[in-house]
Amino acid sequence: MTKLNSYLHLIRFFNPIGFWLLFWPGVWGLLISNNLNVENFTIVLLGSFLTRSLGCAINDFADKDFDKDVERTKTRPLASEQLTRTEAFVFIIAMALSSIYLLLQTNAYTIKFVSVIAIPMIIIYPFMKRFIAVPQLFLGLTFGLSLPVSYSIAAGGLNLEIIFLYIGCVFWIMAYDSYYALCDVHDDKKLSLNSSAIFFGTDTQRVTVLFSSLFAISYLIFTIKNASLILFVGFL
Repeated sequence: MTKLNSYLHLIRFFNPIGFWLLFWPGVWGLLISNNLNVENFTIVLLGSFLTRSLGCAINDFADKDFDKDVERTKTRPLASEQLTRTEAFVFIIAMALSSIYLLLQTNAYTIKFVSVIAIPMIIIYPFMKRFIAVPQLFLGLTFGLSLPVSYSIAAGGLNLEIIFLYIGCVFWIMAYDSYYALCDVHDDKKLSLNSSAIFFGTDTQRVTVLFSSLFAISYLIFTIKNASLILFVGFL
């Protein structure tokens, strides 16, 4: 495997589902703002790609010693030593600088919001599975930020309705990642790592349905209140 291929695997380039899960809430934010234009769309598109890529690289850097003992992750570039920690660190810095440059193309409110809230959460998240029982909650709070961030890019600020929809988005993320966590339960227990699948145990699937329902309810309430046909069609 070439170095380029290793870097592409580091950012999950060949597995783009994570990008779409980050990007779509960003599109919702733009649609809600009524200020969807080429410039804002491009910033959200590139921002989603860079942020997701950076998050994957930071996650693998932090979890290198765990990933090598997990069946699903043992072939990742850092865990399998296709990349060194130094190479990954330099790459992370380059991605971070690119992300900061893109951020500086937005407005003052967004720059402050991302700098004070989003960036620290992106850095902290990979370590949460060591310290909190349901790290999927922190993932939801972090990943869901694409919605308020994209809205602030287009509108120059936030409001309570966006925060309400953001909370609903957090439940959506917790739902799909709790289901995803089921495949790592055995290895996570062995390594003394936490996950919602371990915390909820045999109730995980029922809890996933509950989280999904809470998201759907919040989404529909927002859509009906704002008479947003576009969002309703998107939900369907």
